[in-house]
Amino acid sequence: MKKIALLIFLSISQFVFGNTGNQNPQYELGKNEISVIYGFLSVLDFTDGIDHHIHIQDCESALSSSMKRKTGAINVEYSYGLTPKIRMGLMASYMGYRHDVQYEHKYIGDFKSNNWGFLPMVQLYWFSHEQVAMYSKFAIGAAFNTRDMNSIDENTLASFDDANVQFEMQISPICFELGDRFRCFAELGFGNYLFSAGLKYYW
Repeated sequence: MKKIALLIFLSISQFVFGNTGNQNPQYELGKNEISVIYGFLSVLDFTDGIDHHIHIQDCESALSSSMKRKTGAINVEYSYGLTPKIRMGLMASYMGYRHDVQYEHKYIGDFKSNNWGFLPMVQLYWFSHEQVAMYSKFAIGAAFNTRDMNSIDENTLASFDDANVQFEMQISPICFELGDRFRCFAELGFGNYLFSAGLKYYW
């Protein structure tokens, strides 16, 4: 996965720096940019918010869970324009999940998982005009995950509360934005989420 992400990054970087027809988005839009993003189909959605590193129980087949609530990937980003084609910044993300836990189809408690990510990022603009732009985004960092099991049957499954730090990334090679200083945008990629949409503001 890391090798694939590196190859994509190098390929797009070569295209960006080899393209001399790109206009300067920072001259029109300002050096600073802040975004609010909602990511659809987050990576934890495919495991119902419980990945193989933090599963409730490893080998008990009679233990199961059903997801009752999920937030999706909620992100806030800030970037600064270093050059007309390159922006660097930071992505802060949150994903939350709540499950009902059953033992032999009987409810025994609820399990909550929260994931806070902090990822340095770079955006490479490879097409930009006054009202529209296309770019690629790469973010790699770490996520702080907490999990909390509140059990009403301690003999079957004891309550617990712990935390861990995990690797996290977002690679979005195809991104599109439209507007003036306020812009709507959509991004397609893989990692933290597969598809996202949101609003951003330049100043």
